[in-house]
Amino acid sequence: MKIQTIIPIFNPQVSFSERIVPLLQEQTASSALLVINSGDKDLTIAKSATLKIQKSEFNHANTRNLALNYEADFYLFMTQDSMPYDEFLVENLLKAFEDDNVVVAYARQIPYQDADAMEVFARMTNYPLSSKVKSKDDLPTMGIKTFFCSDSCAMYRASYFKEVSGFKKDLNTNEDMEFAARAIMDGKKVAYAADAKVYHSHTFTCKDIWKRYSAIGKFFTENSWILKEVEKYHKAESTGINQALRELKYLLKESPWSIPRSCLHSLIKFIAFKSAF
Repeated sequence: MKIQTIIPIFNPQVSFSERIVPLLQEQTASSALLVINSGDKDLTIAKSATLKIQKSEFNHANTRNLALNYEADFYLFMTQDSMPYDEFLVENLLKAFEDDNVVVAYARQIPYQDADAMEVFARMTNYPLSSKVKSKDDLPTMGIKTFFCSDSCAMYRASYFKEVSGFKKDLNTNEDMEFAARAIMDGKKVAYAADAKVYHSHTFTCKDIWKRYSAIGKFFTENSWILKEVEKYHKAESTGINQALRELKYLLKESPWSIPRSCLHSLIKFIAFKSAF
């Protein structure tokens, strides 16, 4: 069995070479590592292959679709800021594929030590302690979260990935969700593997949030069929509102001084998202 790990990078921090790559190479289930470098720095990593592309050529979906040129049983896509929690990451992701209908499995994200309270809350709610295998039957209860996946750390069954030609061409955000949605509507399953863990969290500025949610809004405008499938059962918008209210409740208890920033971020998210429609 061959596992091909693929990580697009753009001028990563030193920790990528010194900590993240060694942890990947120490996994109990071994994999070949391909690093796709679109940055200015030349990076040579032992026991890995490096593919150099121009910054202008990088695209979330198309760059990852270079995996189609490599023979494997499973593709593991990660981002440069995701770090394996332990040596069992790959092994625990593989377990999800014991169900033949599972075509993608994504890992649990644990916030880095310097993560703020809002990032901690986001990881707690989007990546709970219990694993879950999601199918079309979950749409009435889970809504849009049925299609939730992750590009930070997720493994794909290569045979199905090739059958559907990988990610939808030219997507620059949410390529993982679009793939998961297509797969689920095709009768396949998406697994959340809580035992497979990575460290991953962000430090977003207001500008970062505006750009991110404008891109997400554009994604849903161009892929409106996803929301149409969800809204057969309930409004997808209610999920975002509920998440914001739950975040405020959490912050009131754990970090009340973060509440003004949370309100500001929620407002920016809403306006940026709606501006794309």
